[in-house]
This record gives sequence, C-alpha cells and structure tokens, in this order.
Amino acid sequence: MSGGRLDHSLDSLIEAQGVGGRAPRAGAGGPGAGGQRMQPYGGGPRGGPVGGGGAPRGGGGGGRAPNANLGKISEELDDSATPNNAIKVGGNQDAKEIAARITESCRVGEPPALLTIGGQSINQAVKAIAIARAELSREGLQLSFQPAFRHTDRTKPLIAFYIAKERAPRQQATLGDDVVLTVASQSKIVPVAGAISGKVREQLKISLQAIGVDAVTNAVLAVGNARLFLEQDNYDIRVEPEFEKVEKNGQLMTAMRLSLIAEAL
Repeated sequence: MSGGRLDHSLDSLIEAQGVGGRAPRAGAGGPGAGGQRMQPYGGGPRGGPVGGGGAPRGGGGGGRAPNANLGKISEELDDSATPNNAIKVGGNQDAKEIAARITESCRVGEPPALLTIGGQSINQAVKAIAIARAELSREGLQLSFQPAFRHTDRTKPLIAFYIAKERAPRQQATLGDDVVLTVASQSKIVPVAGAISGKVREQLKISLQAIGVDAVTNAVLAVGNARLFLEQDNYDIRVEPEFEKVEKNGQLMTAMRLSLIAEAL
C-alpha cells in the first residue's frame, strides 16, 4: 500500500482470489474480533444497538424498484444505530481509497460501518469491501458484511454496511451444490429476496451475481429484505463480496459475486 491507497489492479485482485474468482480461505485458527455486532432489528428502538446479535436489519415496507430521486431523504434517515467509526461513502469516491480506510481500521481495531445514499454509493461500498477483503485475506483475515436499512422504505437505496472481521472462515451446513442467482438491473427486489429466503430455508448455499450499479444495488437491497424475511425462521445472512470475470454476449466482463453465509440465530 502506498500513500493510504491499495495499489492493485482489478485483474490482480481477481487473480488473488483464486480459481473462479473465489477468495482463498484462511488457515485454521480461532475467531477474530467481530464487526459491528448489534441486536437484530426489532430488539431495540428503531433497530438501535442494544448489545448482542447481528447488525440491525431495518424497518418499514414497500415493494417498488429503487428510487433514484431521493430528494430530501437525508432528513428522514435513521442513524440511531450508527457506530462512531462510520464512513460516509459518496458515489464518486474512489473504491480503493475507501478500501484503504477499511483495511487500516481492521488492522488496528474494529471494522468501520459504511453509510450509503443512492445506487452509486452502494456500488462503491461493495467494491471497497471486496477490495479490502482480498487484501486482508493475505493476512489471514476474513471480511463479510450485513446490509441494514437506513429508511423505513426497504426499497430505497439507503443502506448501512456493517462489516465483520474474523480469523477463521465462516462455516454453514448446506445441501447440494452452490446455487447462483443472477440479479439484473431490472430485477424486482422483493421476489429476489423471497428466492434468497427460500434457498436459505432449504439449507442451500447461495451466491448472487450482479453486473453494473443497478444490479449490485438490487442485490444488496434484496439481501437486506431477505434478512427481515428470515427473522421469523431464526436465520440471518452475512455477505462475502468478490470480483469475478464472466462472459456475457461474447464479451468478458467484471461481475460482483455476493456469496451468502446463512447463520442460525
């Protein structure tokens, strides 16, 4: 790293993740420090931190596509559960610069939370976590995140990313092969969330594949909704993001792969 910046090309990051764009697994060892561990949404006022559990999940309802016209939405944000070391992510910020801040925080203490507004901001946050994850995996640290809603409308692109770090990879009991769900820019959030929830209940290993800002945003919002759908089943979801190369319409493109880790509460 030079000047607080991660000097790796996207191709080198993908290559470092191993065959098929998968991040290499760390060796055996005890669990490292957890990320922003909080009680699931509903356990405290408006999902605020009251100790234990996972990242707050979010509230409200709705079933529309992401609303790009946010207006004065910042006045309605619920940041009652925001930790002190949160980073506000702008849509035009360099993902590598954000990743550098994440890696340094993880090396010296607790991972930060990332606060986003809008699809571009969400996309940069996911990319930054994926870059930091690839970097820290070389040091035996595994990163994952949980998305939590910052607004009562669960289809608005206003997300807090709660990052966790640990020394040993997370394990889950799954049946059968990996199920890959492709999320597109036109995908409906609630049906995708329902599909995720169904696969988790079947104890299947799930990954989401998305190309482009809108697709990545839809995938993150779908995971956030799935976390709420699964609350009654005493399951939660953690996400491991990574880059991968895929062929689409005869062209080689960079996709974001979100590997989902289901956890029993």
